[in-house]
Amino acid sequence: MLKVLMAASENDALPKGKVGGIGDVIRDIPKFLAQQDVHVDVLIPSYQYQSVVNDCELVLTLDVPFQGEIKHVELFKVNNITNKNVTQWVFEHRNFCVGEPGQIYFDDGPHKPFCSDSNKFALFSAAVCELICGAWFDKIDVLHLHDWHTAFIPMLREYEPRYNKLKHKKLVYSIHNLAIQGTRPLEGDEASLHSWFPTLNYDVDVINDPRYTHCINPTRTAINLADAVHVVSPNYAKEVMQPSDHENGFVGGEWLEQDLIKANKQGRLFGFINGCDYDFVQPNPISNAELLTKIADKITVLQSHEKRERQVHNIANERLLYWSKTPSNGPSLVSIGRLTEQKVKLLLLPEGEQLVLDSLLQQLDENDARMIILGSGDPMLEDIVTQVMARNKNLLFINGYCDNLSQNLYVNGDLFVMPSSFEPCGISQMLAMRAGQPCIAHKIGGLADTIEHLESGYLFSGSTFNAQIADFKKQLAIALQDIQDNSKQWQHIQKSAKAKRFYWQDSIKGYIDKLYKN
Repeated sequence: MLKVLMAASENDALPKGKVGGIGDVIRDIPKFLAQQDVHVDVLIPSYQYQSVVNDCELVLTLDVPFQGEIKHVELFKVNNITNKNVTQWVFEHRNFCVGEPGQIYFDDGPHKPFCSDSNKFALFSAAVCELICGAWFDKIDVLHLHDWHTAFIPMLREYEPRYNKLKHKKLVYSIHNLAIQGTRPLEGDEASLHSWFPTLNYDVDVINDPRYTHCINPTRTAINLADAVHVVSPNYAKEVMQPSDHENGFVGGEWLEQDLIKANKQGRLFGFINGCDYDFVQPNPISNAELLTKIADKITVLQSHEKRERQVHNIANERLLYWSKTPSNGPSLVSIGRLTEQKVKLLLLPEGEQLVLDSLLQQLDENDARMIILGSGDPMLEDIVTQVMARNKNLLFINGYCDNLSQNLYVNGDLFVMPSSFEPCGISQMLAMRAGQPCIAHKIGGLADTIEHLESGYLFSGSTFNAQIADFKKQLAIALQDIQDNSKQWQHIQKSAKAKRFYWQDSIKGYIDKLYKN
């Protein structure tokens, strides 16, 4: 039986173990690998939370050299979350908790990016190396790492003699978000390579950042040193080998395209689409009145968690009252996801004296259509969307997240909006289509791999921001007309979207054959 260790920062199999899509992937991949006779151990930091809230058993304590001293890192087995051939584990150390217990990422502000997070994930990486080279050497065949949080491991395997035994294990590196690379100084800072591993003798040309040569770029390091590099869709694999053109709205290799081209030439770069779980039982659609009541209840819960009154919830409640008094029979558009530049930049670009989102809402208003946005993220972007909601009565912004409410929105909405500037794979479009809601989306990355234009959804494109905006509006007009006419094309698109299947089993075959055994 093939034995794989998955190391990551998130795992939605554990309570509050998810911030973004990587948490979904780490939850789902192991159970589908297990169906193919692969044993998977899944390991994330505990963040001084998982080892407390779960039924955990302390298995061993590791002595990990880090920052010029020995750190005692505890390994806990999670006994209350079980699946055949899958075992959940967490590492515990006080350094893994920055902020509140359970908080996965910490924002140090623009002047110290990744400072706190790099400290904890560098220690996590060293502990993984210590574990595999010691007690777990015979327990695993493949080490599968995810994003920059685990990208120090290939470096330690290559340059730290203490971990030479790791060279006998296959090392796979998956990139879920190339835009976030974890760059930190090589030296001269409390969160720097020299402070973590003061005796490490490394090749600076392999690990440094191409823009900031005095810094380590963990993502670049892993791309250069891993046995296999995996990105999460075939189209994204092509995009990351092209230079980014931010001025015109194209996000590609983010200054790492030369390293990715080299990996591709060496036969080390692979693109497999993520999957979706189709064993999920969808809720039934509910009436608009019931949906508004559910939303009101969620906003009340969100308000109860706030330390101070926030205008966004007050405006949302006013909007709910207005919508309940003036029902609409027009199309309902939905957007669910984190408010980041990646997801909403196109919507928040200026257009004359307003924003693109204002303009789109006016286009919707002409068709008696309304839009619901559910999500949270960058506080500045949250404030901008709140201001747009205040200006447009056909927009409701729910500033938070609730899985149950999101499922209601997936089945109740008519058209799912996903205008991402880049999308390595994307899961929201799969969840919307699974529920029978077609998408209007940017023809990039995994969105281009999963949505067929005028077959299972609507795709817009363009070589500049202005061209993207113009085509977005054009495709939106077509979609709104199709919905209102209930045209044969709309019925076909709805049916095709709901019938689309992105099975994990199909991707898993590529994982085993290309990433693990090749």
